[in-house]
Amino acid sequence: MKVIEIKETAKALYARMEKDRYSQSVIEVTKWVIDHFERYCNDRGIASVDVPRIAQFLAEQYDIDYQYPKLRMQSQLRRPLLILVEFHESGSYCKTHQRGSTTEIPLEYAPFFMSCRDFVNGLGIGVKSKARKLWTITNYLAYLVSIGVTDVRDIKINDSHRYLNSLDKYSPSTKRTVAGIIRELYEWMYAGGKIGFSGREAFPLIRKCPKSDIMSYYSRDEVIEMLTSIDASTNSGKTSYFVFSITAFLGIRAGDLINLKFNNIDWGNNSINIIQQKTGRPVSLPLIDEVKFPLLDYLKNARPSSDDKDYILISAYAPYTRYTCTAPIWRIISRCVERAGFDSKGRHRGPHALRHSLATNLLNENVPLSAISNILGHSSTRTTEIYIGVDEKNLKELSLEVEDVL
Repeated sequence: MKVIEIKETAKALYARMEKDRYSQSVIEVTKWVIDHFERYCNDRGIASVDVPRIAQFLAEQYDIDYQYPKLRMQSQLRRPLLILVEFHESGSYCKTHQRGSTTEIPLEYAPFFMSCRDFVNGLGIGVKSKARKLWTITNYLAYLVSIGVTDVRDIKINDSHRYLNSLDKYSPSTKRTVAGIIRELYEWMYAGGKIGFSGREAFPLIRKCPKSDIMSYYSRDEVIEMLTSIDASTNSGKTSYFVFSITAFLGIRAGDLINLKFNNIDWGNNSINIIQQKTGRPVSLPLIDEVKFPLLDYLKNARPSSDDKDYILISAYAPYTRYTCTAPIWRIISRCVERAGFDSKGRHRGPHALRHSLATNLLNENVPLSAISNILGHSSTRTTEIYIGVDEKNLKELSLEVEDVL
């Protein structure tokens, strides 16, 4: 973009921000930063601008690292220039600007990666799960090149272990996920004769009893207490009430909730019909009153108007777009748990904890396992059986019955 184009581009940008209902204070900050940048360019005789020039300006004038803004204020000062360039190039702009996490495919492994991609795409998993696997494989291949391993035939078992040890900023659970993906990759490579060891040799599977861990669980009374602690008289309260209700009473996954569309609601038959993001399998959930009325209240009184007309959940702040990640759902559920005031120490506070709780509470009410499996969208009752581990009430009753017989 040329410097002489900044003024007209900025004028159109401000009009678009007003249309997207940004507050006047945000627009004023945007104007101030862009005006400062324009003066900076003119004072130095700069004719055109690009991202490196913006990075230089931010470093010199505000001591901001363009790639790694440390504070919220630094991100707010960086954003006006990012959306200015985006708006000039595309006529639109992104809602957020987080640091990217893409990795280039090493040229040494390009043909091999294409085969990997075909293998991963052939798995019966969701699109995001496939993308996660490919991203992990790409990172691992880049690491192999960095240590001088440029041919799959030269890969050794210890290479993957050294790679995992290098991920010092990853949490233990994330490392386990990476190890699982590499194990699966090795199994495929071993079956195809590409390497001389299997994934199970590199990462032996140590299975533990699914009942050995007590999952986060909230009783039905606790769930109702959380629900009643929500102030549904405000717009944010109506949103929270709907999000909490559909998660607690139907066990819908957060990923499926942010993707929920109007055409998924069958009002005539009181059902919600979706294709699960995680499994790609269809599931039909009953639109019970505990969910239906909070949904209607949200749609009628709290949902902002948005260009994303197909999606039910819309962000509460400008530019009022659909949720693109599950973090807002987690925050809503977590706040509801905290607001209720009872001790949640040792228990998770996110949407999946409510999903576990729903399964356990249904089991306590003697709902058949097959029915619970259908509600949760599990492909097998074996998956649902992990929730039996916290069903202490029924286990005690069974033990008493056996004792009476004896």
